[in-house]
Amino acid sequence: MMNKLFPRALVASFILLMSFSMLEAAEDSAEDMTRLLKLRLGTEQVEPPTETGVEGVFQTRFGNKFAYLIEGGRYVFIGDMVDLKTARNLTELSRRDLVVAELASFSEDKRIVFPAADEELAVLSVFTDTSCGYCQKLHKEVNFLQEAGISVHYIPYPRGGNRGPGYADLKKVWCADDQLKAMSIAKGSEMGSLASLEDCESAQLVDDGYVLGNRIGVTGTPALYSSNGSKFNGYVPYQQLIPQLLNQ
Repeated sequence: MMNKLFPRALVASFILLMSFSMLEAAEDSAEDMTRLLKLRLGTEQVEPPTETGVEGVFQTRFGNKFAYLIEGGRYVFIGDMVDLKTARNLTELSRRDLVVAELASFSEDKRIVFPAADEELAVLSVFTDTSCGYCQKLHKEVNFLQEAGISVHYIPYPRGGNRGPGYADLKKVWCADDQLKAMSIAKGSEMGSLASLEDCESAQLVDDGYVLGNRIGVTGTPALYSSNGSKFNGYVPYQQLIPQLLNQ
């Protein structure tokens, strides 16, 4: 019995050893593939490469930018890869996945939410600055979005960081007891004045929102994102925005 079992145990051990060796080789290969890219960029913050479905082409990411490696990582091209047969922008799909994951890290309790009036049919995440003229214009149309079944989730994004013109007011809004009213006052949709409090526990969320926006590539406000990670470029009138959100 022992003589019969021994070869099986030996084979099993050999297979396990080979599996570990293959895993280590794959990790080394991934590191080799991005080595030159890390060297040229001067950073280690490069994601491990993944297969794209196109033979010999691997996708990687640094920050919010996507890159494609060929020839084992010797050559790289940065930009969007489009499947001309299906007209699908493969990079945009990856970008949306990144946005969805990053937005999920800024949970609903950290946002200021203007909920849908009745059944929620869609969610619009908005990086906003109270000093932004188009943010103020969009806010005056939020009620139309709510009536259409769209919840508006505000995330703070002070243009210019802590030196931005809306930085202090954003902190006052996030520190307010009635955040919805404070947001409307700060954007000129309601009369009143903001409380001077801007040093509460929630004040840190203004800085966190700015960091989050930078991670996904926000460069100005308002920056609008649907729940599937699609981005709308700047302010969009509610007459156009509502059907686009509801038809996704």
